[in-house]
Parts: sequence; structure tokens; C-alpha cells
Amino acid sequence: MPKEKILVVEDEFSINDILTTSLLKEGYEVKSVFNGRDALNIVEEFNPDLVLLDLMLPDIDGFDICKRIYQKYQVIMITARDDIVDKLLGLELGADDYITKPFDIREVKARIKVLFRRPKIRRDEEESYIDLTKAVKFNPKSREILKNDKIVDLKRKEFELFLYLYRNRNIVLSRENILEKVWGYEYLGDTRTVDVHIRRIRSKIDIKEGPSIIETVFGVGYVMR
Repeated sequence: MPKEKILVVEDEFSINDILTTSLLKEGYEVKSVFNGRDALNIVEEFNPDLVLLDLMLPDIDGFDICKRIYQKYQVIMITARDDIVDKLLGLELGADDYITKPFDIREVKARIKVLFRRPKIRRDEEESYIDLTKAVKFNPKSREILKNDKIVDLKRKEFELFLYLYRNRNIVLSRENILEKVWGYEYLGDTRTVDVHIRRIRSKIDIKEGPSIIETVFGVGYVMR
């Protein structure tokens, strides 16, 4: 079984070394760089399963890098900024998770393992497209969503969240429940992480003139009818 590949992008040598050494010991294939330019030069060739991305890089802003790579690669932001606005901005730009410095390496490893532990598509899942509305349909097996017959590009975590809501349709799910089932652990950040991902999904699949496929239940969470 091939090893998962991780690209570490961190300009502080000591932190870069701790991350790289620890992840190599965990059995991952790891490459590390110390600036944004090198990260962008190597990412296509290395094709990592995950990018650990420091936001405070010396040459290119980490938010800018995230915008360039999030469609193809999973991203965990590493930031010294403890401002919730920065964290939410990173999630809005496509990051899958964030870790605030100083961090415990055990937490980093745990979050990575959870990110790699994706929900399996059941074999009895329908292979054909399922009509959600007149304009929107999707195929759980191929992970494709069509809106007006055009493919909608959902990130992995967005799709996992969408699929979880679909499989539990007509059940109102709290944000805490969604975090536990989709993210796979008791999230240490803010439950607004769920709101950010729901908002991104809606912006991609909802039809302007119609109601949202995902309904907000105020004070509780979300439901797909």
C-alpha cells in the first residue's frame, strides 16, 4: 500500500524539522520546503495528499498559496495568528483544518490521521445520478455533482459533509454531531467551521431562484430534506 505524501511548508527551521522528522517516523512520505515559491514549484511534481502550510511565509502569503492549491490538495494551515477571523478566512479560502502555534506534535499527527480517514462509499450505493432538484443531481460513487448538467467542483471535505447530510436526510444534525462524524474528532476550534463549509457548498450548488438544498435549523444545526 503506497504511503500518504505530505508536503511541509514552514519557514521556521526548528518547527519544520520537528514536523518532518515526526511524520517520517509515522511512515508518511514527506518533503519539506521553507518558502512559498519552493512550495509552488514542487507541489505539482510531488503531488502530496496533504499540505501542511504555514501562513506567515517570508515571500508569498500563505493565504495566497492556499487559494492556488486547495482545489487539488488537502490543506492544514499552521498559524501563529490566534485571531478567529484569520482562521475563518483560511477555511473560506479552502483549507480543511487549521492548527495554532505553539502546538503539540501529537495533536498534529492526530488531525492528519483523521483527515486521511475518509468515509468509505458503500458498495450498495447507487452508481447512477440521483436527482436532488430539477437542476442538481449527484453520483455518490464517482463523487460528481451536476448543476444544470455542469460538474460542480466540491473539495473532499465539502463532499464528505454533503454526503453525510444526504445519508441522514430529514434528520436535523447539530454542528457538534457533524464535526464528530465528518471531521472525526472533537474539534478544538470553533463550530463555525461547519458554517463555513456549508456556506461554500451552498454557493456552489444552490440555484438562486430556489431554496437551499441544505436547510438551517436555527439554534440547532442543519438538515437536508
